Amino acid sequence: MKRRTFLAAAIAGSHGWSFATGAPETDLLSGGAGPYRRLFLDALLVAKQSGLQRAFHAAEKYAGNPILVSDTPWEAGSSGPYLYGTVLREGGKFRMWYHFISHGYRSAYAESVDGIHWTKPALGLIEFNGSRANNLVLTVAQDPAENPPRKERGQCHNPNVIRVPDDGPDRYALFCYGADYDKVRVAFSADGLRWKFEPSTEKTGLFESSDVVNFFYDPYQHRYVATWKGSTRRGRSVGIATSPDALHWTKPAATPIFAADDLDPPDTQVYGMPVFPYQGLYIGLPWIYHALVHYPPEMLMTRAEAEAQSRRQVDVQLAWSWDLMNWTRPPGRAPFLLLGPKGSFDSEMVYTARAPVEVGDRLYFYYGGFDNKHDSRNFHGAIGLATLRLDGFCSMRAGTEGGWLIARRERLSSPRVSINAVTAPGGSIRAEILDLDSSVIPGFSSEQCVPFQGDSVRHVLRWADAEFPAAIKDRVKQIKFYLSRAELYSYVPVS
Repeated sequence: MKRRTFLAAAIAGSHGWSFATGAPETDLLSGGAGPYRRLFLDALLVAKQSGLQRAFHAAEKYAGNPILVSDTPWEAGSSGPYLYGTVLREGGKFRMWYHFISHGYRSAYAESVDGIHWTKPALGLIEFNGSRANNLVLTVAQDPAENPPRKERGQCHNPNVIRVPDDGPDRYALFCYGADYDKVRVAFSADGLRWKFEPSTEKTGLFESSDVVNFFYDPYQHRYVATWKGSTRRGRSVGIATSPDALHWTKPAATPIFAADDLDPPDTQVYGMPVFPYQGLYIGLPWIYHALVHYPPEMLMTRAEAEAQSRRQVDVQLAWSWDLMNWTRPPGRAPFLLLGPKGSFDSEMVYTARAPVEVGDRLYFYYGGFDNKHDSRNFHGAIGLATLRLDGFCSMRAGTEGGWLIARRERLSSPRVSINAVTAPGGSIRAEILDLDSSVIPGFSSEQCVPFQGDSVRHVLRWADAEFPAAIKDRVKQIKFYLSRAELYSYVPVS
């Protein structure tokens, strides 16, 4: 009860508390309270354009993959380590909560200094073959007084670890599907290693869901959010649930709100979808399961028959939303995280951690890969890394012919605009500042802009005049970008 009171009080007073102050910045990719960088995922960002292509970009796999494999006695003979799970960066190190299947679900912990080379510390928490010298954090229920109906299945499937305000005893919450109770559950911890499950979730769970759930904290609305696995006519699909205190949950819609649609091939289902806040948006990583759906009696086949005719692979696409209820995906539906080549550890299925980690000018996407199809009896997993340029989900691209775009109106008080962009040899980016009649403001034409050439995620465009005339300083303005052999990923006014 003490834990419930603490969390409820912390979130109830969130109008005066910034989540960013209680959590590491890499667990809050939204960038705090703004101003948010303008991403070209948002189609409304561009008022007019000519000669440009809106290009979507996939994450790039690390050449040294996999970065974490089965190399301990307690992982021998298991599924191998994989994410669903969590990677956070805090206290000068990377922290990973992953799991594997070995006589039920087993959750484990690893650490890294650089995010690439990982160690599995001897935590001394759970016994394996007479020794506690292992990195296990959750296996089967350890309390002799606890008697789950399906204890052998394990306490935690897909461990979602989230930092909560650190001015109380419980700095971490772990959300997961408790397979032993067949319930969605939450546990709390002071150090992220020693977990105590909320007892009330044994009987009721946090909310109804199938066996895949993903969680994040929403800094825009000061709430916890979950995506849960349900079903629609298009098969496996994703729903939304929200909570003010991590314990009391509601579903804004009782049925899933994200599913395959008529732009997808027939063998498309959504197995799950981690979501994370990013620069004012919500970005989702839908795990796309390529399997036909059965619809008795129309199709006169069972689920097993339908899936037997399918490739039964899982890759990852990209989605985004402003409100968590209405989602957009790129028109081509190309994978954001592709499968590896035949014979590789990630050749048949990939699943991502709940959120990326910002490392310098890159986003690190950790993922679990498998070398065999879904529902196969003989498969083995490992954990890999893929990276993406900061804000690199989508760009406006110009070839040799060049092109331009007029961005949305801005309250631009100074003639400085930070851009995330890259140019090819001979390419450039310039801009001019317009009034609301689309006329160039004197002194701020494209010819008076210092052109950008090169590769930078935070280059500041400037003009010959360093300041606006006082009469127009606070007026709303427009920015017109001119691109030649260049890609523009994002921009933001600089005050």
